[in-house]
Amino acid sequence: MLGTKNRSSGRGHDVKRPSIGDVARHAGVSTATVSRALNAPGTVAEKTRRKVQQAVDALHYVQSETARNFKKQRASAVLVVASDIGNIYYSEIFRGIQRRAEASNYAISIANPSPGGTREMILSTLRTARVDGVIILSGHQIADADLGLLRQLYAGPPPLVALSEERGSLKIPHVLIDNERAGCLAGRHLVAMGHKRIGHVQGPHDTPVRRARRNGLRRALAEAGLSLDADHLFEGGFNAEGGRAAAERFLTLEERPTAVFCANDEAAMGFIAQLHHHGIAVPRDLSVMGFDDIALADTYVPALTTVHQPREEMGREAMGLLLDIIEKRLADPVPVVELPVHLVPRDSVRAFDDGSGKQ
Repeated sequence: MLGTKNRSSGRGHDVKRPSIGDVARHAGVSTATVSRALNAPGTVAEKTRRKVQQAVDALHYVQSETARNFKKQRASAVLVVASDIGNIYYSEIFRGIQRRAEASNYAISIANPSPGGTREMILSTLRTARVDGVIILSGHQIADADLGLLRQLYAGPPPLVALSEERGSLKIPHVLIDNERAGCLAGRHLVAMGHKRIGHVQGPHDTPVRRARRNGLRRALAEAGLSLDADHLFEGGFNAEGGRAAAERFLTLEERPTAVFCANDEAAMGFIAQLHHHGIAVPRDLSVMGFDDIALADTYVPALTTVHQPREEMGREAMGLLLDIIEKRLADPVPVVELPVHLVPRDSVRAFDDGSGKQ
């Protein structure tokens, strides 16, 4: 990890900055091994890398050559860290980042670190100046200690930007949408279409987006004098398999919702597909709504009513924030960019007009 000067206690003057030799002695390895661990970590065994990193952390060591590189040159490259690069959700975000980067002559590399490896990857690439900045799409939290040490190295805001699910949840610049407002928008549409029994396939456990979209739906129902029945809340997640599982739970209900709002489009597609296997047609027998407006939403059958999340614009804004930091145009306080969402009505939701109260 990166470090700053050690302060002597009570004397008002600086203690000598630790050297690479100090790190080597502390870790019990050679200086060459320390150099490889910091500059080419892939060439050093994980156990040794860990020992070196612990020594760096303990001594608050900063590579002087790296510090000089920050002032002299740039890599003209940016690292994008994602938790699942194969997820269709990220495709438009990547496009937005790349287009904004190319316009400023920056190359983009994308990484999908192993579980628990995000911190090491971010710190390593910034410490060795292999990239000029990092955009985090994975929701990874940067520890206060790491941020403080990075600020010392960069003499200001470190070149870190993230996409976030919740305003103020990160201490670095971030881009987001108002997920609660978006959930409310979805709920209001279903209410306006005449639905009174509305269900919800929820997002992943312990995530801000799960709470926010559910709370937004609840707010829309409360505005109409309705409530969200506990039996109409389904576990699902953000994939088709979760949607299929939610559909199986839906089928066990005696009194079913007439419309279901799913936490994202993939879950909605899985939900619809599973119902189709049981002879339930959407929207003839049930209205289903998604979220995100992924590329397949308008070609799926039925075309999916959804909330459009401006993912390409989110990518552009994230890259723009990062460029502002790199070019020293961005100072504290930490900026937050919130982008608007909008409803996209298609075929999977229809008006509920059966006078009997049953579909």
